[in-house]
Amino acid sequence: MDHLIFTSIYPFCVSPTINSLESGVNPITKPVVQLAPLQHLTYHELDILHALRGFCAFYVVIFHAKFILWSGGRQYLQMHPRSTWGGIDYLAFGTDMLSSAGYEMVIFFFVLSGFFIRYAQLRKHRKPIAFYINRIVRIYPPFLFASVLAIVCLWCVAQGVPTVLIVNDGRELNTTLAQAWQELNTLNLGGVVRTLGFMRVGNVYIGYNDVYWSLLPEAIFYLAVPLAFWHIRAYYALSMAFHLVGLLWTQHGSLDPFTNFLLTYNFYFAVGAMFYDAVVRTPWLTWTRRVPGWLLMLMMLGLFGVLLVLAVLKLKPISGLVAILLAVLSMSTLLAGKISPKNIVIRILHKVGVFSFSLYLYHFPLLFLCYAGLVYLTGETVFYARYYWLALPLVTLASYLLYRVTERPSINYFRKV
Repeated sequence: MDHLIFTSIYPFCVSPTINSLESGVNPITKPVVQLAPLQHLTYHELDILHALRGFCAFYVVIFHAKFILWSGGRQYLQMHPRSTWGGIDYLAFGTDMLSSAGYEMVIFFFVLSGFFIRYAQLRKHRKPIAFYINRIVRIYPPFLFASVLAIVCLWCVAQGVPTVLIVNDGRELNTTLAQAWQELNTLNLGGVVRTLGFMRVGNVYIGYNDVYWSLLPEAIFYLAVPLAFWHIRAYYALSMAFHLVGLLWTQHGSLDPFTNFLLTYNFYFAVGAMFYDAVVRTPWLTWTRRVPGWLLMLMMLGLFGVLLVLAVLKLKPISGLVAILLAVLSMSTLLAGKISPKNIVIRILHKVGVFSFSLYLYHFPLLFLCYAGLVYLTGETVFYARYYWLALPLVTLASYLLYRVTERPSINYFRKV
């Protein structure tokens, strides 16, 4: 895409003429100073941030693979007491724990989403209907395919390896798979409607694709965008106020999804939008460029370490705030050019970021298909060996191939029409 410069006037600024009238100065006798047009970031400048999309999506894949294909945590410690560990065991377990912040990476992704939606609306403002249509054609084709994929995978598992539906071994995964199979067998019109609304059917999501929990907050945010961005300062103020109420009111998690969105998830999207405003309307990136790159990297590693501790302790209200800080710092570092786009890690993550939505949607049913395969081959339903590392490249490759035949053609088609 060409390097385009998109301009608009900061909507909160008062015009020079009004300022002159309020100060008692006659605007006719005093020259009016025109405000300089606002220079937005170009798509080329933002392109490097897709590496962060790739990082978040792949991190969540590792997080779920560990849950499905490896009995870690306390269950692992019961079978392998630390008194029997050597240096390699500690190193391996420490590596396992590096992927414990799956929920927090979704929050990171929410911040990215708010940032990009704010950019897109300022670059090319869409009226509500046009905005909703754009979001529907972007989300629903891969979502519908993912739902079918989850149903097919669950059916294959239930028919081919029914052992995974036995719940007497006490494993949470088997219990949930059994619930998902039961819900699928009794699926009715109400269940289909709930699925289309990104909601659970009974106690589980259709086909047991647990990643769907994050799609509802995303959808509610999209519904709110045309009105929220119309009075952006009020939206930011209300977002902070509601989130503060959510932090103080510890029982709000049991409320309906819309109230829970207002008190928790909306704030993360709002921060992303606020950060875009800060980047294009303040010298934020100039300030970031003055900070040594090694210090920025050290700060990111420190925040990530804190995030892991909070994730293991399941302190989600606090870990969500730390995830925001990590997201803002990471985006600032990349946008300020502190890491080269040619960096090998950035290049790999950027390629993953291209199909990150498909990877996110498709990986969960593919993982429990891998789990069923292991159960079939070994006759065991609980694994303490780290098989999940074997599944990661397989699931990633399969998700990419599915992206090529589902999400990518749908995007190309809707761009044409």
